[in-house]
Amino acid sequence: MKAGTTWLYDVMNRHPDIHFSHEKEIHYFYAQALRPGLLSDRARMRRAKGYLAFDPEVSHAQVLQKRVAWVANWLKEPVDDAWFNGLFVNRGAARWIADFSNLNALLPGTAWADIHARTRRLRVLYTLREPCDRLWSHVRFHLKIQGQSHLLDGWNTDEIFNHIQQGDYLEHTDYLAAITRLRTALPDDCLMIDFFDRIGGDPRGFVADIERFLDIAPQVVPDTIVSRVVNPSPARPMPAGLAERLEPFAAAQREGLRAMGLEPPASWG
Repeated sequence: MKAGTTWLYDVMNRHPDIHFSHEKEIHYFYAQALRPGLLSDRARMRRAKGYLAFDPEVSHAQVLQKRVAWVANWLKEPVDDAWFNGLFVNRGAARWIADFSNLNALLPGTAWADIHARTRRLRVLYTLREPCDRLWSHVRFHLKIQGQSHLLDGWNTDEIFNHIQQGDYLEHTDYLAAITRLRTALPDDCLMIDFFDRIGGDPRGFVADIERFLDIAPQVVPDTIVSRVVNPSPARPMPAGLAERLEPFAAAQREGLRAMGLEPPASWG
């Protein structure tokens, strides 16, 4: 979460060998393993309302027809592997179907082993962002989604720190636990771990590495796409003292990653 997946979607969605469904983040595997209610009938109905929104002045009939057909599949039941596969029926000649879900990072190892057993070929890309930056971006984005950004105008550093501890922010930043679960369950060739920093520092090299990882032909991505900032959190500087409060956790992540053979970028503390 807040580690470049929307940028990656924006770039990789243009590759002919990769097919995404209408919904970028289905959260199917997380719902199966940990939270079935996330894709309940009522929950899917609520999300379908947004999928069907369109502007009659600019929308194209053929595009809308495909979207309506996709939503019909989305509303089918039961929510099982056949349901999930039905969300990718328009893949054409694409070699891969792609599902981006930040919640997948929280899956237990047993769930990853099960997913691997149920797929013909699986590749998992996990991007890591400097822990303090990721946490602060997550806080801002979460409060924005909840319509509560105004709380940051009144909270002091202690109150923000307490808010972080009480939510799931630290769980999403526990890279060591996530990587341990992934490595325990998946063969080495199934997993690519990389750093968010490359999106700003070496975006084309980052994309080229993903193409090699997926064994797909390199594509020329326009500068306007590579440099685009997508789905940003509201701009707000980190409050004085918050980084110091979070540093013990961030330091443990850096040291743990090095012990795993992964060297964080120099910008990480």
